[in-house]
Amino acid sequence: MDIAFVILHYLAIEETKRCVEYIRTNIDSREYRIVIVDNASGNGSGAVLKEHYKDASDITIILNQENLGFARGNNVGFIYAKKTWNPRYIVLLNNDVYLLEKDLIHKLDEEYEKSHFAVLGPLIMTADGRCNINPIRTSPMTRQEVLNDIEIYKRKKFLYRYNLMWLRNKVLRIVKGSQQKKNNKNYIVRSENVQLHGCFLVFSTKYTEKFDGLDDRTFLFREEAILYKHVLENGLNTIYLPDIVVFHKEDAATDQFVQKEKDKALFEIENHLDSLDVLLEVYHFYEREEG
Repeated sequence: MDIAFVILHYLAIEETKRCVEYIRTNIDSREYRIVIVDNASGNGSGAVLKEHYKDASDITIILNQENLGFARGNNVGFIYAKKTWNPRYIVLLNNDVYLLEKDLIHKLDEEYEKSHFAVLGPLIMTADGRCNINPIRTSPMTRQEVLNDIEIYKRKKFLYRYNLMWLRNKVLRIVKGSQQKKNNKNYIVRSENVQLHGCFLVFSTKYTEKFDGLDDRTFLFREEAILYKHVLENGLNTIYLPDIVVFHKEDAATDQFVQKEKDKALFEIENHLDSLDVLLEVYHFYEREEG
């Protein structure tokens, strides 16, 4: 098997169908499979997808009994693909990401021969015209940066919880200022050992030989930073390859999951804080290993 795509589905059925059709239309191999993992969608769309694709030999539908979050939900499909087909590449992609590349396998093979990458990310185009969200960072967060981010999100949580919206813009300027320092990158140039965006990640056998997916201790957010740390600490590498292009609609599932602005903000803040705590645990683990 050349490649398996794992699509994590939640509520947004039309995006998932469109994601599938872009893969089918553009993939440059017959040796591919698509695994759709329904993360316990409350609108019954997982069952609808199972019926819709019941005769499709290239598609497997897995229905989770509960919402496992991003990392654990993806890992259900990752482990299934690895154990069932052991493909040369496993791709984790959001259901609102559309594969535009028509030479994916060819370009992955060329890059793998050159770098033996563990994880690879493409150039990501978005609806607002941006194409610079990959790579996220060109060096890992320091321990102090993790602690700083925790403090920033604690302040944001306080503001939203107590409706102190008049302070919101000031906090956002602080966050943007922090992000500005991280974004010294050139998104049109191939780069190595960078932090990749989680909406479309390609894992080679270099990664799958060591891991069964993502670190599963988070529910949502910061998966990329945690992955980046694990990859580098295990002597593996990441590649950003702008020759491969995808389109990301952004936030289809999250928008349907939490509709109100304040509720959505608090939901995201809480999960950022939980995931930052996990990231800190990862740093502690490798520091102890080095010690």
